[in-house]
Amino acid sequence: MTSLILAASTQRSIGWALATIVVVGFSVYLLFSFRIGKQELGSEIDTASNRKKHYEDDELETRRLDSHLGWSLVTLAAVSMILPLYWLMEPARQENAAETWVRRFESRGGQEFEGACSSCHGPGGVGGVAAFTLVDSDGGFVAQVDWKAPALTTVLSRYDESEVEFILNYGRPGSPMPAWGLPGGGPLTEQQIHQLVVYLRSIQLDQDEAIAEVASGVETGARNIVMMDAAAAIDADDLDAAVAAWLEDAVDPSSDNYLAYGELLFNNPAAQGANSCARCHTPGFSYGATDADSTDALLAEWPGLSESGLLTGWQPGAGHVGPSLYGVEAHFPTADGQTDFVLSGSEVGVGYGNARSGTGVMPGFGGRVDDDLIDKETGASVNYSQLLTREQVAAIVAYERSLR
Repeated sequence: MTSLILAASTQRSIGWALATIVVVGFSVYLLFSFRIGKQELGSEIDTASNRKKHYEDDELETRRLDSHLGWSLVTLAAVSMILPLYWLMEPARQENAAETWVRRFESRGGQEFEGACSSCHGPGGVGGVAAFTLVDSDGGFVAQVDWKAPALTTVLSRYDESEVEFILNYGRPGSPMPAWGLPGGGPLTEQQIHQLVVYLRSIQLDQDEAIAEVASGVETGARNIVMMDAAAAIDADDLDAAVAAWLEDAVDPSSDNYLAYGELLFNNPAAQGANSCARCHTPGFSYGATDADSTDALLAEWPGLSESGLLTGWQPGAGHVGPSLYGVEAHFPTADGQTDFVLSGSEVGVGYGNARSGTGVMPGFGGRVDDDLIDKETGASVNYSQLLTREQVAAIVAYERSLR
């Protein structure tokens, strides 16, 4: 960074010096031209250069010619120095310009995010809550709910930038997410949408932070399970030890708690459910139906949910934005094939499972490499964090394939 700034500063200084020389030289030229032009009216007939007899050879080939040749040599030397300097400085100038462009877009995207997105997704994209009115198929009022707007700090780990731009342009039907781009009828231009994406790059979690975020949600669920199973109250230290022991056992596919572990990952509440499966595949999960008790409470408060068919009970994996996972083994004959799909997500036009065509809507939880972006420190393509390990996804798949 220091070398870029120094190179840019040196080049700018040279540029200013050359510009000053040019301006001063041009000013002197204008001054002499103006003075020559102030001759007596009519004298141009006698003094015009194209009418004057030029110097004789004997007079010309003296100090006059040496002076002209000397200035020509000075000009040639200046050009000879400037061209190599330009050649040496141009890569640094281009890199500095690109970095400045990114910072400018990032700043503008941050301003657009704060104005358009932070009221739902929270400052810095950490997740939030949006008031949302649910309506039936005829547009009639059903319920007023608090919709969990997911954190966007891992969105580029799950979707590539073209998929994020599509969501920004056209929104999410049936959710509080409106169309923000002009193609979908929103107010933002193509450049403003791209600026938002550039800003999102700057708030993505690194690998350790992403792992910690996922783990926090799983540990919360495991803690609830241990407390419910405990015959008596447990102090904090003993509870932490019991949770760690439960998780150590549950990750083993042969454990009786393995499916419960997969269910915790499936329903992970961390980051407003951004890294969970339930927010797309379980009816009502995004607006509070996170278990049987909370679902019953929603139905009691808003009977229209059941009457409209939007939410008829606690049905994990029954389908919401995403399809129902009941009988998912019919679409994925092997658990390994389903695990691969959850890790990679769908790509537009690319087949998956049992003769399905990808739409790009299903995110991938195995991390992502962006070949269009280069890491400045390593020179390699940018790697976005892996959210779930293959072992964690295998546990989720085992749980999904148990749903009936």
